[in-house]
Formats: sequence, structure tokens, C-alpha cells
Amino acid sequence: MTDSLKPASLAVLVILLISFPTISTEWARMTAELVDEEENPHFGLPDIWDGKQVVCIHFPEAEAPEDFEHGRTHIDYDGSEFMSDDEWNETGACIGGFSGHDYGWSLLNAAVNSTGDAFQLNTTQYSFGLMVDSIAGVNPSQMSGNFSGAYWSLYHNGALSLIGITELELDSDSVITWRVDTW
Repeated sequence: MTDSLKPASLAVLVILLISFPTISTEWARMTAELVDEEENPHFGLPDIWDGKQVVCIHFPEAEAPEDFEHGRTHIDYDGSEFMSDDEWNETGACIGGFSGHDYGWSLLNAAVNSTGDAFQLNTTQYSFGLMVDSIAGVNPSQMSGNFSGAYWSLYHNGALSLIGITELELDSDSVITWRVDTW
């Protein structure tokens, strides 16, 4: 090998080593499949999020923001949209791939912040805890239909949470879901 090729070869090797994490992440996103085990809290989510923390926001079909009105969009922890599931039976988005969040409020804020203004929250602090009034401009108290009232409800790993988002303790692979419920 000539002396002039050694620095060029070294430069190419350094560039490859520096870009490997990005290449690896993008490859995982491109080849991701959806978890198909119905009893798994990650059911219907990309398999690269299995074992990670996820926030899903499901909108009533007639109320979904324009970018999230068909199926479910999957957004990675860095804000990159990488997969849509038009066959999913709800509209909205899931933001996932997070780790290290001990409480729901921390995870929810990380998910909202990673997507910019797409899922802006409005909340009210009451003596009994924090109430989520609207997500992405969708305010259930302003909806009308064949019901008396509506509210954002919180689910943890598929079950209705009996405690609020600020008190909700998470596992390393928790999935929290927000959906509008009625009475």
C-alpha cells in the first residue's frame, strides 16, 4: 500500500466508525416489524421498542389532528417518523424507544418534547392531582355526541390506570396510552 493511501484508508475507517450508530439505527427502523403477541403490552408497536418505554395517544376518529387521522404513526424517541400502521383500529401516534423514566409524567414530557409542537399538552392542577385537558389541541370537554361527557383517560400496559400521570410508576418497558373515554 502506498503512503498516500494510508491516510485515506484511515479517514474512511474513522468515518465508518463514527457513522455506525446512525447506520445501525436507520437499518433497525427500516426493518422493524410490529409485535404480534396480543398479550404483550407492546402489541402492534415496532419490535425495536420491545423492552423500551412508549407513549401512545389515540384520538377519536372525527377529532384526530390532520397528520394523525389515518391509523397509527410510530415516532422514535428522536422525533423521527419511521412507520405507519394504516390497519390499526385507532387513529393517533405512538412515540417510543425511551428508557430510564421512573414516572409517567417524565415519560410523557419526553415524548411530547421529542415531537416538537405536534402533541402540545394543556393541563390543570387540582388538589387531587394533574388533569390533562387537551393533547394536540383535542379537548374532550368540547366534544359532542351520544354521551354525557368525555375526558382523556390514562392506560398503563393496557389497563386503565387508577392513579394519575404524576404518580404513575413505570417499568423499563412500560407503555402508557392516552385515549378519550366517555360517560
